[in-house]
Amino acid sequence: MGIYLEGTFTYLVDVEEKYFPYVIEWRNNPENNRFLNQPFLLTMEKQRAWYEKYRADDTQGLLMMIAKDGDIPFGTNGWTDYDPYEKHCISGRILVGDYRYRGSVELVEGMLLHLRYLYETLGVERDYSHVVVENKKSQSHNKRLGFRKSDGEIKFPHELFVNGMHQVEMVRDRVGYRRAEAYLSSLLDVFIREKESMGGRSS
Repeated sequence: MGIYLEGTFTYLVDVEEKYFPYVIEWRNNPENNRFLNQPFLLTMEKQRAWYEKYRADDTQGLLMMIAKDGDIPFGTNGWTDYDPYEKHCISGRILVGDYRYRGSVELVEGMLLHLRYLYETLGVERDYSHVVVENKKSQSHNKRLGFRKSDGEIKFPHELFVNGMHQVEMVRDRVGYRRAEAYLSSLLDVFIREKESMGGRSS
């Protein structure tokens, strides 16, 4: 059985074929694609070929974020390069394909579930992120989530220039994890209080 992480508003599941149309549509959207590591048009054939390799690879994960209200897939997150001995991975694959869920309680909870899975279930001590140099918004967002720019040896130098895009490596450790968990938990609490006061959906 694949990964299943359940929250109050959101659940995360391992990607499977029934979700391919969502992934393909989201990743081919020009607004999303400009900062993605995908210099081609994603097709069902390419997605299935990727999936065959993915299922045999225990170093990576791709999770679908599903809103429990309506059972609506709205985005993805995940990781690559997981090493259980060095206890690290590259986290990412974060994509909000359904724009109604940007800045939503469902998204915040999905990010929190993913973060806790990395550190509490997979047991990572450090996770890395690679952000396009020009994408200052994502760099700032990562800092709020406990990342800092790598100030020593670059762990994944091959990620610094991908498909014509220069990227910066950022790293988060256990201290950063606790900061990120506290930040996301506080956001989630705010959303819940707003939801209770309004008596309706907050996204």
